[in-house]
Amino acid sequence: MPKAIYLDKDPINKLFYKFAIPSCLATLVNAMYVVVDGVFITRGVGSEGIAAVNIGYPLINLAAAISLMFGMGGATLISIRNDDIKYKNKCFSYIILLNLICYLIVASAVFLYTKPIMEFMGATPKLLPMVKGYMYPCTMATFFLMISISLNAVVRNDNAPRHAMISVLLGAAINVVLDYVFIFQMNLGIKGGAYATAIGQIISAIYLCKHFIGSTFKFSFSLKDFDFFIVKKIFSIGFSSFVLEFGVVVITVLLNIVLMDHIGILGASAYGIISYSFVVLRMLFTGLAQGIQPIVSFNYGINNMTRVRATFWYAQKVSFILGIIALILTKILAVPIVHLFTKEQGPLISLTAHGLFLYTSAVVFMGANFINISYLQSMEKAAISNTISLLRGVVFVFIALKVLPPLLGVDGIWLGLPAADVMAFVVSVIWFHYIHINPKIVYER
Repeated sequence: MPKAIYLDKDPINKLFYKFAIPSCLATLVNAMYVVVDGVFITRGVGSEGIAAVNIGYPLINLAAAISLMFGMGGATLISIRNDDIKYKNKCFSYIILLNLICYLIVASAVFLYTKPIMEFMGATPKLLPMVKGYMYPCTMATFFLMISISLNAVVRNDNAPRHAMISVLLGAAINVVLDYVFIFQMNLGIKGGAYATAIGQIISAIYLCKHFIGSTFKFSFSLKDFDFFIVKKIFSIGFSSFVLEFGVVVITVLLNIVLMDHIGILGASAYGIISYSFVVLRMLFTGLAQGIQPIVSFNYGINNMTRVRATFWYAQKVSFILGIIALILTKILAVPIVHLFTKEQGPLISLTAHGLFLYTSAVVFMGANFINISYLQSMEKAAISNTISLLRGVVFVFIALKVLPPLLGVDGIWLGLPAADVMAFVVSVIWFHYIHINPKIVYER
């Protein structure tokens, strides 16, 4: 029997690691298999392959962002009203239903309007066939990816962080093995990478669904009993998570367009490697941020604000230390990291290694932003967390990419995201410490 978890009594550091470590491991493993996917594609298909994937994959990121919104929004409501079985089942059912509706919309767009969408995202006529070869199989399995991401948050909140972690580990292991088989043994090229990703996502979702067999969670839906208020709450609470992931879509599309304009396919290839490398850090801090959500939500629900604040500050300290370590390691290992992806020499190596360090330079601020957003989101402070997410992931990135490249050239492109993170952090500090957002959040309730 697993030892009982007492969110209102156990030491904060013990609880933090109980939830954050499985969450971080799950997101890091997810990141690692994304990285391995990139390594196999780059080495097996070439630098144009990674450029093609990086152009097409934002649509899959969009679906993932939508599912994270539903998962985090629904899981937060479930955690705050943990004893209300009927309410929990409504949230659970709406999570699944909303994912299905949004998947059908995204998949229809991909299959019906592939060429105009991909050209808008930066695909050239030369890259378009490769983009299609990767996108079509991935899109077929995207519903399983969405269900896996959403239910991962629910399972974690159901005091089963290990089950959530194992589902990701399983999908990652299958993806890595099949990448090797399909790309190198069966010579399926970029389609092989897509098949491997799709199968891994399907297996991960099936494993995760096993958690709900025999549990109090039941799927039920009735139009007569439909609760628009719950759906609205799921959207509003989860929206900041959506914006954080949607920001990846915006950043990827904007940088691909700007880099294709300034450098061409070489720039898109460099950014493909950088984005695959940076996903490890992004997932690390996403895992930390998700790890505090069950603790904060539960204690906020029982009005224990002392533990809420203690969880926030402990997470910020851990995030800061990890951010410093990550920055140092990136500076030291930038060139070896790039060599993992490609055997090519010359300008691709130097351009990518230099860009990777600049792109990572504000990782400490990124970690702080993710913790701030999750903290607010976990207490249903949707308007504030959503605003910070939107500024960080869309508005400030757009401003930075308009201002910095004319001043700094290619370096300004790489510094677009770091500048956005710094600006978002400054806004958060002003809200927290000068305007206080709402004294009930930070100080008393």
